[in-house]
Amino acid sequence: MKRFATSLLALVCLAAGGARWLDLVNCTDLATGFSTYGSYWVRYAVVGAVLLLAALASFLAPGRPAALGGHNALQGILAFLCGFGFAALAGVQIGGWAALGWVERILAVLYLVSALWMLLLGRSRFTEEFEAPTGSAVFGVAGTLSLYLLTIQRFCLVPTGIVRVGYTLEALAALVALLFCTAQVKAAYIPGGKSGGWVFFTGMAAFLLCTCLALPGVVCEYLVGQAALAELIQAACIGLVGLSGLAYAFTAVGPAAEEEK
Repeated sequence: MKRFATSLLALVCLAAGGARWLDLVNCTDLATGFSTYGSYWVRYAVVGAVLLLAALASFLAPGRPAALGGHNALQGILAFLCGFGFAALAGVQIGGWAALGWVERILAVLYLVSALWMLLLGRSRFTEEFEAPTGSAVFGVAGTLSLYLLTIQRFCLVPTGIVRVGYTLEALAALVALLFCTAQVKAAYIPGGKSGGWVFFTGMAAFLLCTCLALPGVVCEYLVGQAALAELIQAACIGLVGLSGLAYAFTAVGPAAEEEK
């Protein structure tokens, strides 16, 4: 029943993504980010409603899901894909180093750290018994710093506004990706902690905002020449984080650890 409810919520997120794509194609000025038909509040109401459903569904997850520690091939594969994606993004950024601002240069270096962290995390998910990715959680925290700086960049340095729905969704996507990856680090180093509900909510929120809502916007902008290749790769990396969030959400609603039963 729990997995069925999670599957329905995932379908709702995909439906929201499909609606977002239609909105982008038919009712959005991609050059400015402004909606050309209907109120922008309707768009936010849909996002808020799905996030509320995710928050309610998070109560289905036990405090200590047994499957958050130990072998999980799907989580490992997605972590590897995220690692390769962030490495590619760092390579593209470093390739244009001379034209980058100081924030982008710091991000390029931090993307490399994130890539290495994701690869180590992926390796740890293929062990039969619980094994932390590294001997210290410091490296895991360092692996989230790129998302922390990206969140600051999108909220403070990019000209966002509540009426520019696409830019706001991209900023929110960076924020929830950061929250999910932070929960991911906690689960990797403290698998016995009571974090099931939070892992579920942040994972599903990342899937909604990063994969289903923000990624289509950047794809549309790229197709009409409004976004660069680096922006597309960046959106794809954040979208992969969202897919990883969905995998963790399904894991979080699994059986509880023995000590919690």
